[in-house]
Amino acid sequence: MKAKVIALGNILMEDDGIGIKILENIEEELAHNHIESIIGETDAEYCISQVKDGDFIFIIDASYNGKVPGTITVASLQDYKCKKKYYTQHSYSFIDLIGVYYKSLTGFIIEIEAASISFKLGLSDNLQNKLKAISKDVLKNIFLRLNDRAGEEK
Repeated sequence: MKAKVIALGNILMEDDGIGIKILENIEEELAHNHIESIIGETDAEYCISQVKDGDFIFIIDASYNGKVPGTITVASLQDYKCKKKYYTQHSYSFIDLIGVYYKSLTGFIIEIEAASISFKLGLSDNLQNKLKAISKDVLKNIFLRLNDRAGEEK
């Protein structure tokens, strides 16, 4: 089992890039702990090429669920339900493709509530001001779940 953290999002769409910014902030600490960092952005095919059955992954992405901006929500991959309806083969996301191609891939989705998603390079002031604290909390969530998993495997 290899632990990997994958950041999704578009840095040209304001807070949609929060996952990328967080992973950039924590990737050094992850590397010290032998956890691979993958900046996936919006390229689902690239993300799929970076994982293997049996990996334990964390996906960091923006969410827009009406919560307080910066709120962290963690859901297991097995329990996660995408709310989108798709009409073409090119509309599927990385999370959808995981279910199709990898049956023994496990892990968590870490959602960060966005304040604003628009055509703008960089985060909103709201999330930029919270970035350090959010990054620290995301890292804590990753280590907590990895420790829980290690305890289950013993």
